[in-house]
Formats: sequence, structure tokens, C-alpha cells
Amino acid sequence: MRLLFACFVVLLFPGSASAADLTIAFSSGPGVQYGTPHQLSGSLREGTAPLAGQPVELQGRPYPYKRGFRKLATATTRADGTFAFTRRFDRNMDLRAAAPAQSGQSGKLRAYVYPRPRSTFKALSGSRLRITQFLRTPPNVRLTARTTFYLGPENARSAPPLARAKPRRIGRGRFKATATVMLPRAWRGAFRYGSCFRYSEGSGMGAPGAECPKRYRF
Repeated sequence: MRLLFACFVVLLFPGSASAADLTIAFSSGPGVQYGTPHQLSGSLREGTAPLAGQPVELQGRPYPYKRGFRKLATATTRADGTFAFTRRFDRNMDLRAAAPAQSGQSGKLRAYVYPRPRSTFKALSGSRLRITQFLRTPPNVRLTARTTFYLGPENARSAPPLARAKPRRIGRGRFKATATVMLPRAWRGAFRYGSCFRYSEGSGMGAPGAECPKRYRF
């Protein structure tokens, strides 16, 4: 009887333990423009019970994702087990949360940082229009992918691509792409325009698989 009782206790004890559940997600999407912080939130629970007052780490691994994860920031869970981080990155970054006291770890997220765009235009003679897109990046980034420009009449809800131009470096972390287009006379000088730029290979800025739309929606 002693042997059977001892075996029963050993089998029952491990099954009664429950692991902490640690989650983290983006509060406003995985992609932001350069200079804008990412916002993340999550929770730490054990079963259905929130774990309050517990330290949680935000860990990151920068592009090209060859290094190990390192601690970027620390937060303390609230009474309901939730926590939040606001953090700015220069390039794309792999992120996860860790709860050291519970030996817990969340799934991995990928944060995207896009070049910061600004567009201007200038009317030229002969019903021509010069559109320029400026892009800001960290100093060590090189942009090579062409910018696509879209142009439509004043009341258009969308427009097709009309021109493409390769960005030219004009300073540290500063690029511009310029295209000159013709304005149809029927538009009477009133128009709407937009632009789109794709991922530049090796830049570590933006989503590599993202494509520019066939029509730009205003």
C-alpha cells in the first residue's frame, strides 16, 4: 500500500501545476513611419487569474535578425495583469515579451519602420507638373526602390500610376524622387495626387512583400 500511495502522489503533483500565459500585441498596427514609436500592450495571467505587480520585459532583435534577443525595456503589470510599452525603433525589429519570475515568454512579433515621406509639387509651363517625394531614414540606410506617382482629376476617388522615379540621396538619411507629368486640359489645373514606395532590398525598413496598388485610393 505504501508503494502504491507514493506512486499516486508523484503522478498527481505535476498535473496540478499551471503555466503563466503571456501575450503581447501591437496597439495600433505593426508598421509606423520613421520617428514614430510603436505601441504595444499585453497581459500576464495564470489560468483565468491576472498576475498583478509582476515585471515584464520587452525584448528585441534588430534587422537583419541575426543577433539574439536583448532586453529593451521593463514594465510592471497592472491590477488586471495588463502592461504596455511605447518604443521607437530606427529599423525593422523582432519583438517579444518575457516574464522572468514566471519563466514565461510570448510569441514573436515583427515591427516595421517605414521611411517618413513628404510630397510637394510645382506647376511648370506647358501644363506640366513636377511632383517630388522626400523620404527620411536613419543615416546608414540606402533606398533603391522606385517611387510610384499617381495622378487623377480633382474629384477622383482613385487614380492609376502615371510615373515612377528612383530616389536620389541628397544628404544623410535624406532622399528625394522627382517626376514630371502632363496635366490633361480637361482637368483645368485641378488634380489630386499620391505616391507609393516599395521595400528597398537591404534597407531593413518596411515590409519586403508589400506592393504598390494598381490604383491609389484617395
